[in-house]
Amino acid sequence: MTIFKQHLATAITIVFTVLLLVMVWFLFNPFRTTSALDSLRYIGPSAGRMMERHLEFYEGYEETGVVERAIHHFLFGTRDKVEQEAIRVYEEVLKHFEQQPDNATPWGILNTKTRKLVTIAETRGKQALEDALKDFNDNPEEEVIAEAVKFAYLDVDENAEFNPEVFTGASLLPIGWAADHLRQHIARKVGNHKFADILQNRLKTRGQRLRQNVMNLVMAMAGIIVVGIFLIIRFEILHRPSPWQEGILAKPWPLRDGFRIAVIAAVLGLTIWVALHVLSQTFFKPSIFSMWATLFASIPMLWLMHRYLLKPRGFNFRRAFGFSILKAGIGNFLSITLGLLAIEAVGLLLIGWGTWQLGLGSHWAQGVHERLVFGPEQTVILSAIGIVLWAPIFEEIGFRGLLYTTLRSRLTPTVSIVISAALFSSLHLNSLPGFLSIFWSGLLLAYAYERYHSLLPGIAMHSVGNVLNLSTILLFYR
Repeated sequence: MTIFKQHLATAITIVFTVLLLVMVWFLFNPFRTTSALDSLRYIGPSAGRMMERHLEFYEGYEETGVVERAIHHFLFGTRDKVEQEAIRVYEEVLKHFEQQPDNATPWGILNTKTRKLVTIAETRGKQALEDALKDFNDNPEEEVIAEAVKFAYLDVDENAEFNPEVFTGASLLPIGWAADHLRQHIARKVGNHKFADILQNRLKTRGQRLRQNVMNLVMAMAGIIVVGIFLIIRFEILHRPSPWQEGILAKPWPLRDGFRIAVIAAVLGLTIWVALHVLSQTFFKPSIFSMWATLFASIPMLWLMHRYLLKPRGFNFRRAFGFSILKAGIGNFLSITLGLLAIEAVGLLLIGWGTWQLGLGSHWAQGVHERLVFGPEQTVILSAIGIVLWAPIFEEIGFRGLLYTTLRSRLTPTVSIVISAALFSSLHLNSLPGFLSIFWSGLLLAYAYERYHSLLPGIAMHSVGNVLNLSTILLFYR
């Protein structure tokens, strides 16, 4: 009977492994010959929101100090490059619409062409604008918008007659940077300086707010790095004995058992995750089940780990993975977490800056999270809870608690750390910066678990990183 059970377990493992490989290939295959824009549901509005916020960033820029400008230059490059990038993105979107007309809507095409036209008018010379206007007469809407742009930027006569077409064309622009600039120029031309000043002040205020948000995030990151490095040096947290007991790492389960539970949990979790998203109510206002899919998809993993890996060895989750702050001490927990966060932050900054300087940065579409940017407050709140709370807890239990412990049963800590980090980052093969950033974080998270015998510092690090990413999206693009 024992031999039969072993053969049955092996057969089940093989079947679930094949299922997992098939699911991963279809869900996360990085070799698909698809455009990065295919990941977006609303390509035109998403491109417009992102690029116009980048352009708004420089409104009232003449009042910015030298130090702040140096920080902006380090993070984003020169203003000219940002303006050129906006035009390039609009051209990419229009080309995508031309090649895949099923993904395009007349309004989306018109909005994108209009934003591109006004951006050219604001950032390039008269000749570039005249050349762009030659392709702007495909329909009546484009014709009246072209008249508005000509009136605002090309007519040199201050007493030029204001005709209804100019008003109609200006009213067709979507709300944002381009619309405010066009209407400001028209208001000046017709002598309505009060309205023009209102628009100018509104643009300037938005630029100041965006720059202040940047400085707030920079200061938060700098504070984490400075405090963390101080704690590393002052209290030698990388060399002090761990305040947590060894837990399951002292005697990990066999590789065979851990691998079987991992693949079964992965297949069941992905099935639940996909099902919840398929059954989602709407894109912008999905149900709580799809918004917290990570939580519900992790339930089989928790049950399987407890039933087949921890309970037979006399462990519960608390003892196995160091889920105790009070015994270790709040001071120890905070100092360890901040020290590791500082190391992670420095590495992520170097990876992001280095790949950007080499021209290997992520595609702009990968920075758009449409539900967070355009969705209602309920969607944002539920998403934020999932991103900040559920994802760090269950990803750490899965990748470090289950996967890393399984690898450690046969391999050295160094090899196990590298392999677990590589698998963790393999789901982000769509861009080199994304892969390297997740890989670097995976190395530190696995190291933290090995060094301190607790998942708590890793969960806290994971959560803080997600808070910073979420803050960037909400502060700049929502």
